[in-house]
Parts: sequence; C-alpha cells; structure tokens
Amino acid sequence: MSVDERSAAALIQEMLDGVLDEDGRTDLLKCVQSDKKVRKLYLDQIATHSALQALLADCLSHGADVVSVMGPASRGFSSPKPRWPVIAGVVSIAATIFLVLGSYLGSPDMIVDPSENRPHPAIVTQAVGAYDSEGVAIGSGHQVDSGPFRVNRGIIRLDFVNGARLAVEGPAMMEIIDEMRVVLVSGVITAAIPESAIGFVVDTNNAHVVDLGTAFGVSVGDSRITEVCVFEGEVEVSHSALHGQREGTPHLLREGEAVRANGAMNSIDSIVYDTSIFENAWPVNSGVLQTTGSMRFVSPGPDFHPGNYKDNEHIVVFPERRGFIPSETIRVDMVDPGQYAKTRHEEKPILLTKQQLTSYLVQFNARPEGDNPNRRRSVRGQITFTKPIVGVIMANRLLSESELVFGLPGVEYPGPRMIEARPAGDQRPGFDTVVLAADRRTLIIELQEHPSDLDQFRVLVEAE
Repeated sequence: MSVDERSAAALIQEMLDGVLDEDGRTDLLKCVQSDKKVRKLYLDQIATHSALQALLADCLSHGADVVSVMGPASRGFSSPKPRWPVIAGVVSIAATIFLVLGSYLGSPDMIVDPSENRPHPAIVTQAVGAYDSEGVAIGSGHQVDSGPFRVNRGIIRLDFVNGARLAVEGPAMMEIIDEMRVVLVSGVITAAIPESAIGFVVDTNNAHVVDLGTAFGVSVGDSRITEVCVFEGEVEVSHSALHGQREGTPHLLREGEAVRANGAMNSIDSIVYDTSIFENAWPVNSGVLQTTGSMRFVSPGPDFHPGNYKDNEHIVVFPERRGFIPSETIRVDMVDPGQYAKTRHEEKPILLTKQQLTSYLVQFNARPEGDNPNRRRSVRGQITFTKPIVGVIMANRLLSESELVFGLPGVEYPGPRMIEARPAGDQRPGFDTVVLAADRRTLIIELQEHPSDLDQFRVLVEAE
C-alpha cells in the first residue's frame, strides 16, 4: 500500500469513528476523487463497517452472544457453527452499499460523504435561560435534527439553513420536519422569514400557516386553540394540516391582523391585533438578546404612532428599520461606552455611511393616573442587543433628522422628547440616565418624567 493509501486508510477510519475534523474530511474526499485505488479502499472500508454494524444489530436482536457470532477470541472459545442467514444478510447489505455508493462514486465529480447526506436543518444561535425536558441547559451552537424538539423553559432562537429564524418560548413542544416546515404542538413561537425561505410552514393541530415573506407569531395554548398574529408582510392561514395538507380556502392575513383557529368549532375567526403574548419571544427574533427591569418590547401595528402609546410602568422599545443602509450622513450623540452627557452639535460623532444598520425607538410616555395624576414617575431597565450598538441618538434635532432615514413610513413622530441628562456637578433629582456598557451591546437606562412630558431616543445597531 502506498503512503497516500495508508494516509487515506487512517482518515477513513477516523471518519467512521466520528473524530475526523473538517480539514481531514476535505483532504479525504479530494483524495477519493483523484485516486481510483483510494476510492476502492473508501468503498471497501465503508461497506465493511456497515456490514459489521448490521451483523452486530442482528446478533443483539436475536439475543446471541457477540463473540460467538463474530468469531473465536483469544480466550479459548471454539469456532461456532456459522449462522448462514446472518452472513448472507451481511453480504447482501455490503453488496447494496457497494451498488448505492458506486452509483455516486462512479465518477470522480460525484463524491458524497455519507455523514453529510442529511444536514442539520437548524442550529440554536441564542439561548436565554433555556432548558430541555430533562433539565439540561440548551446552549448556543447546539445543532438541531429533524424530529421532536422541546423547550421546557426559557427562550431559544433557531436559525434554519435557508435563513428562516424561529424564536421558541418555553414551555413549548414542536416537531421539526425539515428546513421549510415545523409542527407546533404547544407553546409560543415567532418567525422572521427572508426571501430565501418564503413558503415556510408552521402547522398546528387545527391550523396551517404558510409564510409569504413576513414576520409573524403562532401560539397554541392548553385549550389547543391556535392564534396567529402578523407583525410584517403576509401569511395564509387555513384549517388543520398536520400531514402537510390544508383544508378550505386560506385566509390571507396582512400586517397588523390576527386570527384564532378553533378545531372544535372548525372556524378561523379574526381577532383584535394584540402582540402581548409574543412580547418575550419576538425580541429574540428582532435582534434583542435580553431585557431586564421595566422594559417592554412592542411590535408596531399599521396604525401605530409612538406619541399615542402610553405606559406608566415600562420603558418601551419599538423596532423600526431592519438591515437598512443609509446613504446620508448620520450624526449621533453616543458611540463610545459611558454615560450620556450633552454636547454641542458640531462635537457630535458622525457615523460612516454604507453600513448596514437596524434601528430601535426607545421611549417612556406616562399617562395621568390616580390621586396625584401629575406626579413624576421613574422607571429603570436594561436591554442587551445581539449585535454591537454603533450609535445612540438623544437630541431633538438629531432625532428629527434620523427619522427621515430610520423612521417608519407613514408614522407620526411627536415633537420635543429629548433625554434630560444631569449637568456636570448638579445633584438635584429628576434627571435621566443612559449608559452604554463596555460590551457595546447593553444599555442601562433610568428615565424620569411627568405625564405631560415624553422621553425618547433612537438606538442604531449593527444589522444581523
């Protein structure tokens, strides 16, 4: 055997043992493509390995002793009577493997690595306090196969090979069919579907949801009633399709619309657009890794206007433009870690153009309430984005200028709303604090205002 053949034999064995790294795999397949002797060796070793696995499985299924079937060992066992049906089966398996692999490997350009015939349809890219049904933590980088998948608690994001993104909030039970279809048995998921994955399907026990290039949420509660809410774009919803088939005329849902599918009533009915059930899962799909404290992530509907949205208890985060490349010069108030402080307009940093960005509007807008309706209110929270923050815009003038670039079309943005930072040396209460942490992904926020006022600022983040 030549040196090349000996090297190839070692690589093949490592592949069969599951310890061959990516570089070794590449080298092996190149060698198989270019050398007929190595190609024959490749076929021989894979066929032998598969045949032995089949033989072992057959032995175990018949309750036979492994040594008695595989042959005499050094411990003094006598040769057993050959089990001709088993051996014949092994030969048949080996012949089949040779035929199947030979059809692929007959040409040097048609080499297929058997371990890569069925790639993982998805991978966990984010996990926040997520555990499976066995109490084992689910971590980023975990590859997910087709089949049942359960999140007992926490939130994970699945990125599919076709670009589709699913956020799953536990407790949730689902089955991943392939990269274009999942079945949600129970729980809450949100989906962000790019053009490369249009037609992605989410099935439940009583609904068949087909994406038409959009972002949407699907929930299945204890009563097995399905709710579908469309954040952007369009989806089609029809009756139950657990086997990939739909019944009846599909309902077309557009942005800001929602339906409820009830299998018992055999109905799909329009309901009020309400994203509250998806508030935990949707941020993970929108570039937000985690929020703590008094933070609330809200997906705007078609009639959304920030100035009309009031909340006494939360700092509210609204997603705006995603993956947008501005052609205009963007001036911002903050780019470096630290606490926001007022500066003169000409001193403010300028962002580089041609950078793909995603924008978020952050606000605190209280309403009069209780016996002292005009009392000052204070909220604190923290938000961590998946990607680095490249700029934060605070000043009224910069907010207005940036709305021409990042503002949602047709949305009315309010007037004065800038953050009131504490002047240097001023110890009076009542000022706002915004800190960009050293990781450049986290904002630590404390806002204080009267109900007649409004606090807003815009965060620009590297696009995913």
